[in-house]
Amino acid sequence: MRHYTVYNKRLALESEMTKQRLVRLISSKSHQLPLEELVQVIHDSGTDRYDADRSLIFNDYYKKYNVDFFAEKVAEPKLDEKIKDMMIEFPNKTTEDRGNAVSPDIAIIYDAEKCEMIENVYNGQFESDCFRFKTLPKDALVEVRIVG
Repeated sequence: MRHYTVYNKRLALESEMTKQRLVRLISSKSHQLPLEELVQVIHDSGTDRYDADRSLIFNDYYKKYNVDFFAEKVAEPKLDEKIKDMMIEFPNKTTEDRGNAVSPDIAIIYDAEKCEMIENVYNGQFESDCFRFKTLPKDALVEVRIVG
């Protein structure tokens, strides 16, 4: 019996190590709230989309896809490494999108199983960085980190 219990724990650990996560980086400077308050809002609601009047960047293009958020997929063991890489890339991406570099200070981490990738958003590409919640955002939220 003991062997069976240890075996199950090992399987549970292996399962945890292969879980897929979605990482969303944001900057509190792009929001009307101070950093700590924004983190609390995300923690409580599961999302940084707290203002119904605020739209996504390039909303005219993305609204037809019903996008909830943009993120990158990563396996749990590489989560920290992925966040570091994304933090380096983020200012360049925001320069392309917004015309000025923005540095991220919050990482929002979701359970990929509780979200769905929106397919065929970009011409000729099946995969995208666009996601929708399958459940309440709070239920998909794994962690909120202050980064940088």
